Amino acid sequence: MKKYSKKDNPVMFSGYQFILGGIVMVLLGFGMGGRIPHVSVSALLMLFYLACISAVAYSLWGILLKYNPVSKVAIFGFTNPVFGVLLSAWWLGEGSAELGWNALLALILVCIGICIVNVKFEKQA
Repeated sequence: MKKYSKKDNPVMFSGYQFILGGIVMVLLGFGMGGRIPHVSVSALLMLFYLACISAVAYSLWGILLKYNPVSKVAIFGFTNPVFGVLLSAWWLGEGSAELGWNALLALILVCIGICIVNVKFEKQA
C-alpha cells in the first residue's frame, strides 16, 4: 500500500480494492450456491454501517501509510479490538457487560504502547 500510494490516491486505491474484492466474493458466493432469501431494512443498514466503517478505516490507513513510516502506523492496528469492543457494546446495547475493567485495562495498555512507539525520548549524555 505504501509503495502504490506514493503515485496514486490512497482513498481511490482502497475503493478499487473494495469494489474488486466485493465483486469476486459475490460471484464466488453465488457460484457456490449461496442465496439471500430474505432482506430486511435493518440488515441493509447494518451492511451499510459496516461498509462505511471498513472504507473509512482502510482509507485512513492508506493515507497514514503514504506520509508516515510503516512502523509508526502499524502500532495503531492494535486499537482495532478496543474499538471493536466499544462500538459493539454501544451498537448492541451491551453496556457494562463488555465495558468493565478488562476493556479499560486493554485501552490503557494499547494507548501506552502507541505512546512508547511514537514518543521520541531524548538520550541524556
